Amino acid sequence: MEDTLDQVREKCALQLEIYQKCVENYPQSWDKSCLQQKRALTKCSEENVGILKFVKQHCSTQIKTYDACLAANPEDPEKCVQALKELYLCTEATSVVFKEAQKEKK
Repeated sequence: MEDTLDQVREKCALQLEIYQKCVENYPQSWDKSCLQQKRALTKCSEENVGILKFVKQHCSTQIKTYDACLAANPEDPEKCVQALKELYLCTEATSVVFKEAQKEKK
């Protein structure tokens, strides 16, 4: 996962910096105030970091379930721990598959 974050930092540095500054400037409402910046960072990451696109495709059900849970429980995100665990397990398994496929290409 750390190498994925390094790739995002490398390939989407500008979008990451803009998003971070927005979050710092709007600590009480960053989740709503920085939506445009978040989307720009997400788009850049998905287009430039292969593993993220791969995970998003293969774990879309878990991502949607977790997002829906958070939206339904904004005051009590702990209700979404199980959905988060399932998303985590999917991303970990998918990451292994992606890395193995990358090794085979070399």
